[in-house]
Amino acid sequence: GAAELSMDAKNPRNLYAAMWEHGRLPWQVISGGPGSGLYRSTDGGETWEKMTKGLPDKMGKMAIAVSRSNPDKVYALIESDSYGTARGLYVSADAGRSWSQVTNEPRLLQRAWYYIELFIDPKDENRVYVLSSPALRSNDGGKTWEDVPVQHGDTHDMWINPDNPDNFILSDDGGAAITFDRGKS
Repeated sequence: GAAELSMDAKNPRNLYAAMWEHGRLPWQVISGGPGSGLYRSTDGGETWEKMTKGLPDKMGKMAIAVSRSNPDKVYALIESDSYGTARGLYVSADAGRSWSQVTNEPRLLQRAWYYIELFIDPKDENRVYVLSSPALRSNDGGKTWEDVPVQHGDTHDMWINPDNPDNFILSDDGGAAITFDRGKS
């Protein structure tokens, strides 16, 4: 299995976890299975509650992130039925109690078994970054997407300066790129 964790920056006792069964065989990629899902803890990880309201029944690889500027806003990128409409970006406005799908834009989950990462601008809960084969940015909470210019494809990780979100570092298969103008240069 595999997991990803996100913490509420204003209350570290609030934790969110994405867990999925994972396996890669020469003839098959396994993504999802029993126990796969999104979980929430409000007591620092002592107990966990599976979040289900508004989420797909079958979930594969996922990424989850809680907004630093509004901890009630949580985004999850979910691989689901690979060619169906359940896969995509989901959002919760009530700290994970209920969810709704924002988009099933295919570019967000290209080669999900290899990479999908999700980041939220620390000062703008509606500016969301997804790292996949391209680096993508939404300025409207995930409704529309634009490419973030990078030196190389296959983007894998990101650090956003919490004091100045125009400054971030993107890492990809070609190394790392630093910007001070939100990716224009």
